[in-house]
Amino acid sequence: MLRFPQRALLARLAIGIAVLASLGLLWALTTVYQDRTAMYRHQAERELQTISRLQASAVSDWRERRLADASALTDDDLFAQAVAHWRDAPSAEAEAPVHDRLRILQERARYTAVFFVSPEGTLLLPAGSSSAALPTLEKNALQEALESATPSVVEPRNNPFFAFPFFSLIAPIYDGMRPLGAVWLVIDVRSSLYSLLTPWPTASKSAESALVSAEGADAVLLSPLRQHSTPAPVPLVRGSQQGNLLIQAVAGARGLIHARDAEGKDVLAVVNAIAESPWFLVSKVDVAEAFGDASRRELIALSLPLSLALLLGGLFLVAWQRRAWLRERTLKESLARNMQWLESAQKSALVGYYAYRLETGEFTLSPMAAELFGLPGDAPVAREQWLAQVHPDDRPHVLSSLESSLGEGPPLRMQYRIADTRNERWVDMWGERTEPGARAGMTGTVQDITERQRAETKLDQYRIALEALVRQDPLTNVANRRALTEAVAVEWQRAARSGSSLSLLMIDVDHFKAFNDRYGHLAGDECLRKVATAMARAATRASDLVARYGGEEFAVLLPETHERDAMVIAEQMRLAVRKLAIVHAASGVAAVVTVSVGVSTITPQPHLSASQGAEPSRASVRASAERESQQLFRQADDALYAAKSVGRDTVVPYTAAVSEETSSDFMPSPPEPRST
Repeated sequence: MLRFPQRALLARLAIGIAVLASLGLLWALTTVYQDRTAMYRHQAERELQTISRLQASAVSDWRERRLADASALTDDDLFAQAVAHWRDAPSAEAEAPVHDRLRILQERARYTAVFFVSPEGTLLLPAGSSSAALPTLEKNALQEALESATPSVVEPRNNPFFAFPFFSLIAPIYDGMRPLGAVWLVIDVRSSLYSLLTPWPTASKSAESALVSAEGADAVLLSPLRQHSTPAPVPLVRGSQQGNLLIQAVAGARGLIHARDAEGKDVLAVVNAIAESPWFLVSKVDVAEAFGDASRRELIALSLPLSLALLLGGLFLVAWQRRAWLRERTLKESLARNMQWLESAQKSALVGYYAYRLETGEFTLSPMAAELFGLPGDAPVAREQWLAQVHPDDRPHVLSSLESSLGEGPPLRMQYRIADTRNERWVDMWGERTEPGARAGMTGTVQDITERQRAETKLDQYRIALEALVRQDPLTNVANRRALTEAVAVEWQRAARSGSSLSLLMIDVDHFKAFNDRYGHLAGDECLRKVATAMARAATRASDLVARYGGEEFAVLLPETHERDAMVIAEQMRLAVRKLAIVHAASGVAAVVTVSVGVSTITPQPHLSASQGAEPSRASVRASAERESQQLFRQADDALYAAKSVGRDTVVPYTAAVSEETSSDFMPSPPEPRST
């Protein structure tokens, strides 16, 4: 029994230890707080840099695609020839191909407006805009484009010519060395460019991005801020505001910077230059939001352990005498709870344990393992008895895997079915070898994975159904352009091997824009569905593929079909559309909806390396087929243009379209019916 002075000394010693422990804990928590605050700061900086880099890449890709469209238009010799023919001999027939090309470009590339302008800057197409002239900046860009023979750009701005901020591209068109004019491509940047910057992938309230360009030492905001309603582009931010974030950006600051925004708030910002453009992307977040909340959360979270430590210290002093006799009882109760928890967890997870000895050929099973196998668990189970519960189809694989793992093979990991007459069950069996040689054995686990196997089967079914939907046009329920491209590549290779012919029909609904303008887009969608259904019914063979090529254009792939038979099928489809009797009062061809059809037939040649005896790779053959099959599309497209040129509602083969270039009296004759 301790005397009073000894107990007082021990009490003082305990208090001293508690104080030292508290000071050490306080120092540790302060260090952890500083480290975690720095970690949050670096995390916020990395997050802002990543988002800004992704947005800058998206903006750069957007601008690059638009410039590529303009360059492709300038380099399009067929379009230049059509423009030259129209400018030299103006007529409705000569104007139609040019007008259709502008319309198709506007609809497919999603431009807000597309105009053809003269070299002097007068708008010539579409009809009704001939009295208008280009704005001053576009006119200057036109002269620059004609002088350099390359597309010119007018950066986003507001102008009374349009009621929205827009971005312009001027694509010059030449007939040899003679300038014919240019195509003016107009984009509403609100729906295309701004949408790349407005969404923010985090829950931040102050984070936003904006496009900026430099005008001398001043900055111009090209896009609206996410947290403000200021329209864009906005007036200049003067270079005299040296602390302003935008002025630092145009002055050459790049990467991560700390600055102040227009409201004087401290912000963390990232500045990225947009490649091949005068634009800069500025992304920022308020410092108070980025770091303030994290600092408060960490301070509160880390203060709790200190308070808890002080409380525990007090409780420790109070419960010193009771701890000894409570410890044994607590350990016993904890052990009992853990054993009960282990048994419950094993049952809920459907996991059992087993041990196998090669010397005796017997399995020792836990209760859950015995239940999974459907075997008794009160005594060892013979190997033959265990193997009998394996599904007969899986027994060879299971037996070879077990013997391999018991030898020098890898650890056992296999999945197989249980021979259950009521329903099919799957198990996952894992094990490791315990000893080498004749005394070898194995211990491991077995788990019921029946539900997982069923889920994987359902996922496979969903994947197959989804792949079918990806290759179907949602409006017309026929194949889409992706499915057509894949089918052409496959049929081209098959035709090259067999020496058969491959035909393609390009079909366009005549005056469909006028139909939409008169009856509305809902009626236009219903018209396209009926036309697609009629053509699908006319394609009687299982190998024939009817696909929506884009807009009101369709394509029909006809494997092993010569030009004569392809003409018959095309004529049947043309007549099938007319028999629909869909009223089209705005058509210049007939009172009902009609179609124009271009027919192309090619007999593909075998791959060169294959003809020389070398075996080409599958990837090279497929790439070659995709490249060579483009000729089939070009010929069908030329034939379709010829069908439109002679008045629409007709079928024109590519051979006749080629002869049209040398004969002005070309008039296609209807094909003879194909015998059945």
